[in-house]
Amino acid sequence: MMTKLQRQSMRFLSTICCLFLIAIKSFPVAAADGDDNNTVVSFVIHLNGQPDPCGTTRLVTQEQIDKWSSTAQNKYELETILTDEMVSVLNTETSSCHDEDLEEQTNNNNDDDDERSLYTFCDRGPELTPILLDHKQLIKTQHQTLPCRWYTREGLRITSGEQLQALLETAKNRSSSTSSCSNPQDASDCDTSTQAEGTATTEVHLYAVPAGRVFMFAPAYVGEIFQLDHLKLLPDVNKPIYLKVLSTNPRVFDILNVFTPEEADAVVQRALNETSPTHRIKRSTTGTTENAVFTKRTSENGFDTHGTVALALKQRIFELLGYDEYWDGHDDGLQVLRYNLTQAYIQHDDYLTDPGKKDTFDYESAKKGGNRYATVLLYMTDLPDGAGGETVFSEAWPNDVLPHHRTHLKTAIKELRKNGDTQLAGITEGSWEEEMVALCRTRLAIKPHAGRAVLFYSQHPNGEMDRNAKHGGCPVLNGTKWAANLWVWNTPRKGYKGAPIRDDVDPATLSDNGPKQLFATFVNTGKDPAMANAELYYESQKWGPLHPDKPLSANTYEGHRWNVRVGDEVVTSWVIGNEQKQQFVI
Repeated sequence: MMTKLQRQSMRFLSTICCLFLIAIKSFPVAAADGDDNNTVVSFVIHLNGQPDPCGTTRLVTQEQIDKWSSTAQNKYELETILTDEMVSVLNTETSSCHDEDLEEQTNNNNDDDDERSLYTFCDRGPELTPILLDHKQLIKTQHQTLPCRWYTREGLRITSGEQLQALLETAKNRSSSTSSCSNPQDASDCDTSTQAEGTATTEVHLYAVPAGRVFMFAPAYVGEIFQLDHLKLLPDVNKPIYLKVLSTNPRVFDILNVFTPEEADAVVQRALNETSPTHRIKRSTTGTTENAVFTKRTSENGFDTHGTVALALKQRIFELLGYDEYWDGHDDGLQVLRYNLTQAYIQHDDYLTDPGKKDTFDYESAKKGGNRYATVLLYMTDLPDGAGGETVFSEAWPNDVLPHHRTHLKTAIKELRKNGDTQLAGITEGSWEEEMVALCRTRLAIKPHAGRAVLFYSQHPNGEMDRNAKHGGCPVLNGTKWAANLWVWNTPRKGYKGAPIRDDVDPATLSDNGPKQLFATFVNTGKDPAMANAELYYESQKWGPLHPDKPLSANTYEGHRWNVRVGDEVVTSWVIGNEQKQQFVI
């Protein structure tokens, strides 16, 4: 048994020891190769879409990271190296970086379960892995499995050694002021087990996305901020682009500073000027077909697929969502929406279904099919207070309302009729529009205003449909609401190269799974003298002079826009339809 004096002496020595270690770490360490070589890194691994980490690696030296960076010649080699290395250094005693339900389905016959777990998450097997456009470029791991892709919390895909080093440097700067001893009065609080003398430990968080899957942000709480510093500032806004969490279930985010008022005006004006039957503003349709008018969707819409502003917005949104390159065919084009007085859209899912198997396209995104997984809404105009027009998530309650204060639908309808708000706008009692107004005043509703943008997911990270993402467009009670939305798919959508086909469909029976190339001829008759110096442009790209009686021809695709300019003025525009051969005349 230790005496009281001995115990006091031991506590004193422990405290002195801890203070001594802190003092040593506060001095710069002299090294032949500089401080960077004295850095050791602990990688904190998150599974895609999960805010809590699944595991932590053992310490990795700067020298090892330098080797990974210099060995990889491209992003596919880097993601394979990172997958193998993360597996090799993962602390398997405390790790849950695997999918227990899938481990028995993998083709990996290695008996080392500790090394197999992360591999089985990255490669979910052929039945559950969508085939993306770059699938053939993937490089298998040491265990002959497909690798993960690796991202930061903010959705930046790690595609080069330089990016990895920059991520490490940012993490070092962030952690340089932290101390490993929170209470020097108790030696047990001094964490010295993971640091060697003359080194500084840095934590780097990486998010693993399985092969064939898409990155999804991982919100932990309402109000959380995701600062997207890797996105360029917009010149007219000059403010950082960032996300703010509005809901964690479903996953809904405000997007700040992602488009300009000038871009909003340009999108609305182009929609108003559009004359093409396939793209002009008209009564909205719904579902997997293009001509299904739905009585409970009374808004109007048009599509801007290849406009200069629309393309810029699409590319910016893709980068925000975690794509390091824009993949044509992974979106439906920018849908421009107009809601006049009382117009609305009943609650629905953006996720599409084909219960009758009438389509050859495979919509089963939880397996290897494709579907809409992310929706970005852009609000172009302001509405007065109380004017409706919100986007409501019917399966979610407002965050600032306690459960015992929630108002149920029948009570809300009674209050509407008592106040007379809906009758003034022309909405009749007992209608679905009246029920929508009540729903919008009781559930999670996002008020539109000019410049606001919202992101939400229609799928879970594993591709399953998120049934809590059901939403609707609230009736407009005063004014006109202009908005636009972009649906983004986890695979190429129907009609594009690489679109997934159902297993029970014979690919040989399909004439072409890609977009159909069309042939267009452009003719200047010379009847209008003002067109003597006309020039033909594909969007803003000059094609050539369109002289009288000297037609120009081009291979093109449905939805492409061709412009005729005289000087700097666009005098005529044509949008390509779906006929194999088309002619346009001035």
